[in-house]
Amino acid sequence: MSQDDDSKAEIAGEPQDQAELMAMIELQLSEVDMLQSMFPGPRELVLDDPSVLCDLRDFAEGRTLLLPPRPDLTINLDVQRGCVSMSVNLPHQYPAIQPSIFVRSQTLSRQAQHRLNQDLLTYIESLQKGDLCVGPAVTWLQENGGSYFDESTDTQDVEVTQTEAKNNRFARLWIYSHHIYSKVKRKDILDLSREFDLTGFCLPGKPGIICVEGLAHNTDDWWHKVRSWNWQKILVKKREEENYPGNQGDMTAFRRFPTFQELGTETSIRVKSGGTHVNMGDVFRYLDEHGCGYVFRDYFGINGRPT
Repeated sequence: MSQDDDSKAEIAGEPQDQAELMAMIELQLSEVDMLQSMFPGPRELVLDDPSVLCDLRDFAEGRTLLLPPRPDLTINLDVQRGCVSMSVNLPHQYPAIQPSIFVRSQTLSRQAQHRLNQDLLTYIESLQKGDLCVGPAVTWLQENGGSYFDESTDTQDVEVTQTEAKNNRFARLWIYSHHIYSKVKRKDILDLSREFDLTGFCLPGKPGIICVEGLAHNTDDWWHKVRSWNWQKILVKKREEENYPGNQGDMTAFRRFPTFQELGTETSIRVKSGGTHVNMGDVFRYLDEHGCGYVFRDYFGINGRPT
């Protein structure tokens, strides 16, 4: 759940609003300090951008009126029978506003992971509104997280059957994001695409466009992970599927893209306005060259043309 490293600072509002924000951010910082003392190991608690804490401290102590990006952190926990990672994004108004928390594990089934996150959300919502809740969420996971690994074993056979069915389908996802700037997200998108044997492209900027294609169960698992990150807006604009015989050697005939790559100035796509806006004519030309010009209308509601 990574926060965009290009997030633009926000200006605090009226004095009373600023004072309330300063108090809430002070509470956030105290909770993060407590968590860091609980998890001192280099991979136990990981801050996406450690410098954000210094910027938040400057705001809380009145040295600046500019709000920095919201802090993102990941806590890696050993629980009975397995390991889980809890990703946390703290709104500036936390604890008055509930944080975004998502738990994942490579060894949990999808159903078990979904149930764990739903139960954790129910627990957080049962706490006193306005209280700090990340620490209690960690304690809840330590006490209850292990039981979901038992559930994961129980549902394994069902998931195998579902995966076998999806192995006979080839899928292509066309994804739209309000923007893609974060270098961390862009690297993770590339790494995950290789991990799941997907081809396609990622076009950073505003808007951000992603296409992934491969076995249906791989595209679904990739999307399940990517959509859980912190986004202003991201959605699947179009999904294409067709029957696939299951022979890995024949997959090339189904693919529109030979590899997965990030597009930009080093390719045929020009980026304008200091790297934040892409040239739509170039986007259409690139899609058309790969037999996908039709999808331009699905993305933008108009027929494209090269420039």
